[in-house]
Amino acid sequence: MNALRKHATTIVLVALAAGLGGYFFVDRDRVTEGERKSRENNAFSAWRREELSRIEIVHDGDKLVLERDAKKDAPWRMVSPHEGRSDQAAVDRLITTLEFATAVRKATEGPTLGLDEPRVHGSITMGGLVQRFALGAPSPRPEGSSYFRVNDGAPFVVSKETSDALLQSSDTYRDRSVVPYLSLELDRFEVARPAARAGFALERIDDHAFRVASEGVLASRDTLERVWGALAEMRASVFPNDADADRLTAEPVATIRMVPKDKDKPPAELVIGGPCPTSPNDVVVLRKAPTRVAACAPKSVLEALSMSPKSLVDKRPFSFNADEIEELILEWQGGQDAGAAPAKIEIARKGTGFHARAPFDRDLSTEEADAASELVSKIATAEGDSAVPSKGQPPFTPVAKARVRSGDFEQIVEIGPIAKDSKLVPVHRLADDARLEVPPAVARLLVPRETSLRPRPLLGETRKVTRVLLRCGTPQELVDTGEGFRFVEPKGYEADGSLSELVSALTRGKVDAWVSDTADDPAFGLEGSHCRVFLGFEGGNDPKTVLFGAQVQEDGGEGGVYGQVEGRPEVFVAPKSMLELLSRNYVSRALLRVPADLGATVSVTYEGKPVTKDPAELRDALAALYADRVTSFTPENAQKTLLLEVTTADSGPRKRIACGPNGAPAEGKKGEEWLCTTSGVSATFAVSKGKISAFLPGNLARDGGSR
Repeated sequence: MNALRKHATTIVLVALAAGLGGYFFVDRDRVTEGERKSRENNAFSAWRREELSRIEIVHDGDKLVLERDAKKDAPWRMVSPHEGRSDQAAVDRLITTLEFATAVRKATEGPTLGLDEPRVHGSITMGGLVQRFALGAPSPRPEGSSYFRVNDGAPFVVSKETSDALLQSSDTYRDRSVVPYLSLELDRFEVARPAARAGFALERIDDHAFRVASEGVLASRDTLERVWGALAEMRASVFPNDADADRLTAEPVATIRMVPKDKDKPPAELVIGGPCPTSPNDVVVLRKAPTRVAACAPKSVLEALSMSPKSLVDKRPFSFNADEIEELILEWQGGQDAGAAPAKIEIARKGTGFHARAPFDRDLSTEEADAASELVSKIATAEGDSAVPSKGQPPFTPVAKARVRSGDFEQIVEIGPIAKDSKLVPVHRLADDARLEVPPAVARLLVPRETSLRPRPLLGETRKVTRVLLRCGTPQELVDTGEGFRFVEPKGYEADGSLSELVSALTRGKVDAWVSDTADDPAFGLEGSHCRVFLGFEGGNDPKTVLFGAQVQEDGGEGGVYGQVEGRPEVFVAPKSMLELLSRNYVSRALLRVPADLGATVSVTYEGKPVTKDPAELRDALAALYADRVTSFTPENAQKTLLLEVTTADSGPRKRIACGPNGAPAEGKKGEEWLCTTSGVSATFAVSKGKISAFLPGNLARDGGSR
């Protein structure tokens, strides 16, 4: 008896807990008073989002059923009218709309509410609680609203937003994805086209790469991105009926077949047919396997799926992008005599810079790291002319090897001999045992050079330049004796301040890249160079001469213009902007203008007729009459239709300016510039039409005299 008393309290507590648990379990099947009070103005008196497991909406013979395993927080799936994945975003929008739906106003019972034969009826299941609802007739106010009832409760009016959500077609909640597998899941991907058009097939090599089956070599990552992008865009805008889908895909324009890496997953087959019945900008896509889905998708997907096998071939030595390359190793093979070049260059990323392991072991300086980054970028984007399988070709004898690493992955290419006059250099890509032919400019990137990691400053001079001899086009010589540069050849000209741009580009500017340790390639155009710049410095010691050769085409891999410092063997590529600096005539571009403070009087004649303008406006326009460039050291005989006669208040010499439209303008300047000459100066100046228009008659000033 004492023992029973001892445990009485425990027994009572257990019994109470069991009773409360049972009450709680039962109570979860009904709306609690707390839920009702907290949601007294909501359409649904209870909303337990975490327990939502089933939504059923029926209207116009369309029965939508969405289900999920709430205990596992699984995604929503469509059970009816189609079985499969649902559009999670669309379902979430529906759930949110219903959760926050409110009673806009109360309604009085009556047959006009349309709740006896509702437009929509359905149910929402949250654990053991099921709430049934009906959407009746439209309500006259507010606009777009409808009568509504939940379970056997009193009717009320819900908003247009709630009404529209419940009236949506079941297709709204279907998964829009048509393609069943991601590219990462594929072992093989094939596009078959009608007989007259080429299809292609891709076979996986490793986790990162595919082979173009018919070509036997790597597929380009860039072009593959277009293919995978097309698959990602292949999402349903609408879902055609089965009869239309079958009819419009009976003679497909393309058939897609997919084989997953996972052998437990079935292959997929999709066919693409004609235009969608409801949208001419879409095409019908029918997925036949692993499950059937018919959809209308953007017809733009066909462009990427219409590529030929050859257009998919990767012609790059390496498939890694520049930011993926963590290590780069360049080394000569077989005792190759590399002259001053190191036998091996090995660099690895370290923080925002690089660490060199060979030919020396240290962190690269900021400028060296900049050169290393440029080298890696050029190697990553370099491309050859062709790529074919090695099978059946003569043995490959490499002179150098290049390796790049990205994480645990390594790619290797071997480089063949770089002959002096060769247009293409053989390269062996080990990843797919392919033979590439690349331009010499690309091959030079892949071998160790003395200039591979050279910082990019051209001369790196801080001394004052006192003499410039420019031998590119018309010979020009300018000397600074302490009062600024003056012309020595040709004589009698004022020098333009823009000469400092040329001097700065040579002394403190940077090259795009150092591309070769020697200048023996005729493609450089440096032998017998017809363009050179001599720089003399204060003190007269150690002058510099810079030679310039051929302009490099963009697809050559280097761009700009080749150059060499006289007395040094290495070759650089200067920016294209250097070409413009070298081609300038450095006569002062201010020789046409007259400063406003001189109080000039301007008389204007156009095509022999006087032009009347406000004198102040003419003085301002004349003060702003800077030439854009000097085209020659002689007055050109182009027809001059505009004449300016200028006298100044200080009774200085009369100035005469004659201008006419440029009949042979520079590239991109057609209709944009006029040619002008001025008295006392043997030169022709190009001036933009915007500066000329201020002097033209009113009817021509707006279009710069282009009529």
